[in-house]
Amino acid sequence: MSTNLLQSWLRLPNGERHDLNGTCSIGRAPDNSIPLADSEVSRRHAIIQAQGEREYWLVDLGSANGTYVNGRRISQSVRLHNGDIIRVASNELEFSFEILSAMHPVGQQVMDSTMIHIRQAQCWLMVADIIGSTQLSQTLPGAQFPRMTGSWFKNCRQIIDECGGHMSKYLGDGFFCYWDDTEDSAIQVRQAVSRLHEAQLAANPPFRFVLHFGPAMLGTVPTMNELNLHGPEVNFVFRVEKVAATQKQKVLFTEAAVKRMVAEKEVRLVCECAVEGFSKTYPFYTLVA
Repeated sequence: MSTNLLQSWLRLPNGERHDLNGTCSIGRAPDNSIPLADSEVSRRHAIIQAQGEREYWLVDLGSANGTYVNGRRISQSVRLHNGDIIRVASNELEFSFEILSAMHPVGQQVMDSTMIHIRQAQCWLMVADIIGSTQLSQTLPGAQFPRMTGSWFKNCRQIIDECGGHMSKYLGDGFFCYWDDTEDSAIQVRQAVSRLHEAQLAANPPFRFVLHFGPAMLGTVPTMNELNLHGPEVNFVFRVEKVAATQKQKVLFTEAAVKRMVAEKEVRLVCECAVEGFSKTYPFYTLVA
């Protein structure tokens, strides 16, 4: 983990500065991190998600009037850069950041006051992404694609949250989330899998997801207040998503996930194949039709 610290903030329409510390919600509802009293703003319009050591990503939540960055309506989650202008209806917010050395007085104060915990834990790891997002963006008319993808992000996040999971990263046309291995986590993951599979049947938009179970390193990033996951098993689940795409499977489980869910009778073997960057072959499963 870098010893340099990131200070990030939004300059609000009234000129005030809103410091970013973890996920920030934007919308008309008063319980948003940044409430905007504007009839053109949706109640839950967009979020800014802290992820990694120095990344903030902007996600539109299927708003009626869209979210814009530097004058362009976003259709997928996008990484914010210093000086970007976010427009929500007629409201403009400027995203800014400053990287402070740990030797900087402010950086030293943050380091002194922030406990950095790094731990290894067994986790459920899930990656999901929209199938054929590039083609969809080229064929759907007008604002239909950004509204569709935004609604998908919103609905998936609601499922993950309600089933006890944690959204870790947005990745353009997809996301990465996880569950700590607790007494109830297998039940919660089963519920999430069931609800995501139901959402797949609507095919609006079509998407796939993969699920793995294994150890990961979890660490809190100073000034961002978000857990960041690292390790070989995290890399592995992203490679499994590529296997799902190759095998044309909308749902794919690793053997470790199947065993932890005790779901052997509810799945069927899809293939046994190599995974890029790993040295052996692995069995992969999908839901029984």
